Amino acid sequence: MRSVALLVLLVLSGALSAQVDGIPKDLIEQRIEAAVEQLGGDESIDLTNLFELLADRYNDPIDLNHTTAEELNTLLLLSDLQVSTLLSHIKRNGRLLSIYELQSINGWDVNTIAMVRPFITVRENPLGSNASFKEILSKGAHEITLRSTMNIEERRGFQHRTNPFGQEYFAPDGDALPDLDNANVVDSLKRNNRIYLGSPYRIYTRYRFRYRQNISFGFTAEKDEGEEFFRGTQPNGFDFYSAHLFLREIGRFKAIAVGDYSAQFGQGLTFWNGLAFAAKSSFSMNVKRNAIGLAPYTSVNENLFMRGVAATYALGKRWEVTGFYSNKKLDGNVSSVTGTDSLGTAIEEVIFSSFQEDGFHRTVREMEKKDAVDERIIGGHLRYKRSTFSMGVTGARVDFGGELSRNLQAYNQFDFQGRNNTTIGTDWNLLYRNLTWFGEVARSANGGLAMNTGAVVALDKRVSMSLLLRDYRRDFHGLYSVAFAEGTNPWNERGIYTGIEIRPNRQWSFNGYFDQFRFPWLRFQTDAPSDGFDWLAQLNWKPSRGVELYARVRHQDRARNTADDVDGIDPLVRVEQTNYRVNATYKVSNSVSLRTRVETVDFQRGTAPLRHGVLIYQDLVHRPLSSPLELSLRFALFDTESFDARLFAYESELIGVFAIPPYYGRGIRWYAMAHLTPLRGVDLWVRYGAFIYQDQDVISSGLQEIPGNTRSDLKLQLRWKF
Repeated sequence: MRSVALLVLLVLSGALSAQVDGIPKDLIEQRIEAAVEQLGGDESIDLTNLFELLADRYNDPIDLNHTTAEELNTLLLLSDLQVSTLLSHIKRNGRLLSIYELQSINGWDVNTIAMVRPFITVRENPLGSNASFKEILSKGAHEITLRSTMNIEERRGFQHRTNPFGQEYFAPDGDALPDLDNANVVDSLKRNNRIYLGSPYRIYTRYRFRYRQNISFGFTAEKDEGEEFFRGTQPNGFDFYSAHLFLREIGRFKAIAVGDYSAQFGQGLTFWNGLAFAAKSSFSMNVKRNAIGLAPYTSVNENLFMRGVAATYALGKRWEVTGFYSNKKLDGNVSSVTGTDSLGTAIEEVIFSSFQEDGFHRTVREMEKKDAVDERIIGGHLRYKRSTFSMGVTGARVDFGGELSRNLQAYNQFDFQGRNNTTIGTDWNLLYRNLTWFGEVARSANGGLAMNTGAVVALDKRVSMSLLLRDYRRDFHGLYSVAFAEGTNPWNERGIYTGIEIRPNRQWSFNGYFDQFRFPWLRFQTDAPSDGFDWLAQLNWKPSRGVELYARVRHQDRARNTADDVDGIDPLVRVEQTNYRVNATYKVSNSVSLRTRVETVDFQRGTAPLRHGVLIYQDLVHRPLSSPLELSLRFALFDTESFDARLFAYESELIGVFAIPPYYGRGIRWYAMAHLTPLRGVDLWVRYGAFIYQDQDVISSGLQEIPGNTRSDLKLQLRWKF
């Protein structure tokens, strides 16, 4: 199988297309890598919507003469200062006559204009939103995507299947497996969660119809590796199904959602469904959340979405109201308790201790957690807006079909427990010349409060600064809160963030931030109130259009329990981590680009030995302007002294797939990806990658264990657009 995959890639290694759907792929990769810096390298995080936003805007560019700050913010490519100065320029001087007029606006340098150029346009008159049914059918775009992913090396959970490589497999207890040709033996292993129920293939399919930004309709289905398919526990085929119908600008209705959708408001304190990309990163000005309101859901994360109906209605020129309702099932760790009601009738009460968020249903135990908890959400958002000011009020109530009863410990005793929770809050955003002021205050039903407020200001054409204050009380219960925070959740935290951006000329720029925070109560693995700080400095140099280099230093300092074996309560020690990175991107020719990165990390916990890590990689991307083929290659060397000293690096992937794997241990990483367009509207991707470890003879553990020192995978994807 490995040799076949390599042969396929070699055959496809001619010349390649420079863009995906006409969108510069380098731009997408750079923006995504910046967005996921704070996501911890979690490979399960679904970032599909980020690409969908850019793809939609490429097909239907934003008209700068007839737009709003909210619409521009959906690009996730512009700072609030750039948005503010653009709108102020149009208000003072009238409509833009050309895209090139942007160069005269404060903050809109040549690099910024080149970055957003594929997603914007300038029209004298607004493009009408009304269209006949015939026009919608003729000009709308259909898209069908099929994808399969498979691990080449057999994992322990699939040991009952035929092994194409002839390795010997053993049961989790270390004994040789019994007769796997005996169906009764295999059934016994399944019932005892010692093997996976289904095949080792991950299968994905999606259909979507789009007409500009006005209509979106489609469905998505996915089966993870190890899940059954049209048999056993999955008689209906795929493990996860999603469908949506989404309409925009229908009379006074600004948006109508039926089926699966997302809802985001304010700064993410009161209610925010899905991922938020404003966080600590080298984009030091991007600390403000830019809520998109309602949007269709097209990803495969089995938890981060709403399922029901929602609508946004314009009450007038200045006011709009949004209502949303969702009713779906969640995975959870459930126990049922039998009791009696007031009439003495026997009842069974559902009690669950936690949610199961990975979406895997590969074993009998995981199937028992599937759809175990009912969830109902009802809420709304009222908004007043002007060109430079907006204010909103949001309220949402979450009801569960059971009692959440956590396994209480000292650190989580203030976390939410019970059957329902209500959160209300107000948010604001003010644009005044070169200043943006924003914030949100929220309160949960138990009285817990949370607040953040910040500002972004251009001190002059070359210098900008950002500031964000936050105070999240330990008893704030924001079940759907995704606000700016150092911790995983926006509660039990106080902090102040300061960022700066300096652009002395077109070639040089500097970004940096300093964030100081405190946790007034205990945290996981931190048995006392604690504090810490985090800073980053990055210097960019772009001497020419085809060359860009940056150097970055990031230092993190926080408190954790000691790793030493002590009696009684673990004392806190300082945990320090410093990352150094040098990254160079350069175009050898119009069709060939190279990227080189060297990154090191130093990690120390208390008085434990200092742990080092280093990662060096070389990327080669071949994207000719006139060819049906594209090739992306990476070769990497890594050496880290512990898992704590691991490093993360974004990898080029299939469209709609995102990888930020951890590099740890000592070894080699390489991958090759080919993109072929044999016919107009038809795209084929083939990707093969492998980790080859020099310090391991067994990879991972449990049912994911792989004997040997190699972990590789093959991915295939076909997309047809018509």
